[in-house]
Amino acid sequence: MSRFFGPPTQHGVVVPSLEAALAYWTEVVGAGPFYVIGDPQHKSFHIGDTPSDLPKMRIALGNWGDIQIELIEPQGDGQATWHQFLRERGGGLHHTSVWTADYDVMIGAALQRGLTVEVAGELTNGVRYTYFRSPAPSDPLVEVSELLPEVAAAYAFIREAAIDWDGSDPIRRFA
Repeated sequence: MSRFFGPPTQHGVVVPSLEAALAYWTEVVGAGPFYVIGDPQHKSFHIGDTPSDLPKMRIALGNWGDIQIELIEPQGDGQATWHQFLRERGGGLHHTSVWTADYDVMIGAALQRGLTVEVAGELTNGVRYTYFRSPAPSDPLVEVSELLPEVAAAYAFIREAAIDWDGSDPIRRFA
């Protein structure tokens, strides 16, 4: 467990094709099943401290053991971190997340430790998140995401679906 952030809960992978990534993760790695979320709707979004256009993307969530895998396919030619990562690196591990009910406390602690905000946003479901960049450009970002009770229940549902998953119905949608 991390002394500062707690255990990692999610790896965010930026991909050029959600369909190809879903095939890889379910058929080759054996992770899943994955739930296609579509485009998470934002209430607000900032690049650093500057308000920005709301990002567009398609995402899918599934578990690989205890770690959630978030597949992110940026849409359009945005300036958000996921879009830039795809343009510059072609995709790959973008961030590692920690989820917390003490969001404001953890954000304050991260800022006191000298971390720099890459992006921050709030989804229409009330979840707030902040990505912090490392001084080394090759390091993945660290995301701190607010864990609200409804979201915790959805994540638990996804994790439970992965336990003893037999490979059937690998791509699912939330109702």
